[in-house]
Amino acid sequence: MVGMKADIVNRIRRLPKPSNSSEALQPLFEAVSNAIHAVDDLFGEAVVEHGRVAIDINTLREPEHIEIAVRDNGIGFDDERFEAFRTTDTDFRIKKGGKGVGRLLWLDAFERIKVDSIFEKNGALLRRSFTFRLTAEEQIDSKALMDVTGQVVAPGTNIRFEGLRGNAYSSLFPSYAKTLINHFGSHFLANFILGRAPLIELTIDGEITRFPDGITDLLFEKRNPSTIKTEEFGNLELSSFIFRKQASSDFSGLHQLHFIAASRTVMSRKIDGLLGLGRFGEDNDLVYHGCVEGDFLDERVNQERTHFNFSEDVAEEISKICATTARENALHEEVEDFDTDRLETMRAFLNDYPSFQFAPPQELLDSTPKNATKPEQFAQALIPRRIRRDNERRVQVQMVVDTLSSEAEVPKDFAEAVRSAADEVRAEEQRQLTEYVLRRKMVLDVLDVLVRRVRETNSGDRTHHLESTLHQFICPMKLRGDDPSRVQASDHDLWIIDERLAFATYFASDVPFSQIVAETQNTERPDILIFDKLHGLGLEEDEPLSRVLLVEFKKPGRKDYEDKYTPQNQIARYLAELSGGNIENYRGERIRIAPDCVFYCYVVADIVGSLDVYTSTWQTTANGRGRWTPLSGKYRGSIELIEWKDLVKDARARNRAFIDAAGVKK
Repeated sequence: MVGMKADIVNRIRRLPKPSNSSEALQPLFEAVSNAIHAVDDLFGEAVVEHGRVAIDINTLREPEHIEIAVRDNGIGFDDERFEAFRTTDTDFRIKKGGKGVGRLLWLDAFERIKVDSIFEKNGALLRRSFTFRLTAEEQIDSKALMDVTGQVVAPGTNIRFEGLRGNAYSSLFPSYAKTLINHFGSHFLANFILGRAPLIELTIDGEITRFPDGITDLLFEKRNPSTIKTEEFGNLELSSFIFRKQASSDFSGLHQLHFIAASRTVMSRKIDGLLGLGRFGEDNDLVYHGCVEGDFLDERVNQERTHFNFSEDVAEEISKICATTARENALHEEVEDFDTDRLETMRAFLNDYPSFQFAPPQELLDSTPKNATKPEQFAQALIPRRIRRDNERRVQVQMVVDTLSSEAEVPKDFAEAVRSAADEVRAEEQRQLTEYVLRRKMVLDVLDVLVRRVRETNSGDRTHHLESTLHQFICPMKLRGDDPSRVQASDHDLWIIDERLAFATYFASDVPFSQIVAETQNTERPDILIFDKLHGLGLEEDEPLSRVLLVEFKKPGRKDYEDKYTPQNQIARYLAELSGGNIENYRGERIRIAPDCVFYCYVVADIVGSLDVYTSTWQTTANGRGRWTPLSGKYRGSIELIEWKDLVKDARARNRAFIDAAGVKK
């Protein structure tokens, strides 16, 4: 029989390459983790007193020449551990909590690797030395096993790495000592946090940082521990620590809960969503780390203290209990401040979007995730609840209708059900109307400022983009509202001109006549042409069209017009194209225009300069500020000249009626 052959080179080539500094450090961290396990295996409970791990890094800023040594005084590469090292995907490393790829990451990251280890066997001390290299065969080279009994040596391992391999590792490996130290402290924080780790010395180009002492630079405060009494998990002891944000740089998320069993960190979990906190503190740079211990955990950890034999659901439930306790005790003040800010944000959200105000702000806040802090997060959480309420209201109203429509006897308390349904409908209408009028008020506020800005800026072409902005603010340019492929782009605020146009969908804005009227090559572009009877002017008669509305915008403050220009001439040219012709919709279908079609033509401009002269013989409008003149000859309708300030003022007056109806105080 012939067995399968492992292709180590291709296996390593397919390993995911690092995408950030933390991932580039993983091969080194794997070596340090092995060293920590080795000293823990040898010294057990005495690991803090006797265990030692040293990491020496030289020429940090020269990736191709970097030299790293990881030394420990642990159990060494005995026969069992060496056999596990030689076997890919061994169960030995899986039991240790690893994925069996740590040493493969070494080959992926470093050019040269040498291992020198001393271990005890049957009372003798043996030294095992070898070179570990990336080759198709014989990756373990120059293996030597020597008896060193009697020499001044002790068990332990020294692994040397030289030269980072490839752009991925060499470009992302930290080049500054402080960065590497922060990553190191963060990655092994759970080993240091309770003071049960061996002494670790990290030396970078001669500068020594000692751990766990180095953690004091990141530790901000230790909070009072809590004893949590539970029926299912017995007593749990929660230790709480506040760290600088750098302590979480190697973890997923900000806040962590570390599960401790038999004095070793077995696993760490992100609890950001359970705490409902972002970073906190005066400088907004603090994070929470908690350690949970108890007999329940000690009794359910595997022999190597790297895995628990309970389900993910149990881990999640313990995390929830600990997070709740941390919120109530260790983080009480921070949570109170955070929740106060969230409530203010929720109130501001409800002011801007009253349609969500179907319950008191605090009740609505309680319906959102604890870490929801933005309006879009509130909306995302509340939309399902609002939908359920709408469905319940529809069912309630339908019940009233069905009862009244049937021959069944109406119950005595039916009036209360009717009143309740009516009140619910009225309240929802009020919320929807409030949101609608507040949006319209905002539109008018912006329009007012925009008109004033354009009017005050008289610098020729430099204001062209402002004029376009003004047009597009009222109605998007260069599109047809009847094109379903551009429905989203065709949202407009034509109600500013005429309230009947609030829901107009059939219009052309800054589109040449050649794309509107059949059989014409005219490229003139009317600013806005409303040509749909139903959606434009609320008229329901069939073809041919008997109502068409034209809008022409002139720059606010404009005084100079061409000598031959008059509003009548421009409108007449437009009507000549429309009168007696066919409007084509976006599909090319033709809509006939009646010979006696009434044209409502608006010119929005400031009545100053030559425009004032050209229209001086026109009649004044009812408010005494605008001007109008009837169309004559073969055209029916009128031209109305509206000043920009009156356009905004009249729109505000109309909107005020909605504001009063909605009961808005702002």
